Amino acid sequence: MEFWKSIWGLLRRRHVGPPVLVLAVLVAAVTFLLVPTHYVSKAFMVLATPAGGGTLSLDPSKPTGLTNPLLNFNDGLKTTTGILMQAVNTPEEMDALGAGPKNSTTVVINDGATSPDLLSSSQNGPFIYIEGDSTTPAAASGVVLKAQQRIRAELVSRQEALNAPKSTFLTMVDVVPPTTPVIKMTTKIQLTGVALVLVLLLGLGGAYARDRMRESRRLRAPDNVAELTSSPGELDPPTLRIARAKDKAVLTVRGDAFSGTLGDDTPHETV
Repeated sequence: MEFWKSIWGLLRRRHVGPPVLVLAVLVAAVTFLLVPTHYVSKAFMVLATPAGGGTLSLDPSKPTGLTNPLLNFNDGLKTTTGILMQAVNTPEEMDALGAGPKNSTTVVINDGATSPDLLSSSQNGPFIYIEGDSTTPAAASGVVLKAQQRIRAELVSRQEALNAPKSTFLTMVDVVPPTTPVIKMTTKIQLTGVALVLVLLLGLGGAYARDRMRESRRLRAPDNVAELTSSPGELDPPTLRIARAKDKAVLTVRGDAFSGTLGDDTPHETV
């Protein structure tokens, strides 16, 4: 409680509180201006089977029946989406998309577990969620489009490598096409808040520490020359002068007392 009273007292001081507050606001404003604005674009896709299903009849006269792809989801499709996500999340693939660690653009490719709006849906189907983040709207939407194209190309190449019949090829269907990039202020606001709080803490903390040091020196200051160290070389001149002044004042008062007793009007002083 004493600490917060001291901080409040510092804030009310004209030479401490207002300058620290102004400096904190200025640093926060500069941080807000310097941190680049980010834009986010999203897309949501689902892996679907063809209408003819995943098998091809060997007898042309007895073709397989047609099914509704939206009614034909199974665990095999979720396995395939897992393979695709692992394939495009490698460092090499991220560099090819322009979202490497040295770039200002990032892309997230998963089953939607990082999106609160899609968290429940991602547990029930073969979905792929893409989120692009960059400092320009064009770069944010561009990395999403590149990721979609890369996933579709990876899906086709893997099916061709396994010699799957083309009529049974799986396809990626857009559930939510790439959205218009929107401004993301989270990082900008967080860094601005950190700068504001940090300057306030440093400014008030420094003022508080300075006051405590002054108080500590005042309490440790000797009251008279007798309490000073015997080595004059170790004495601080201002401290020595203060102690001598205190001794002089004490002896002056005593001299006045003696003069009243002896009838002498001249005060006795000893330096």
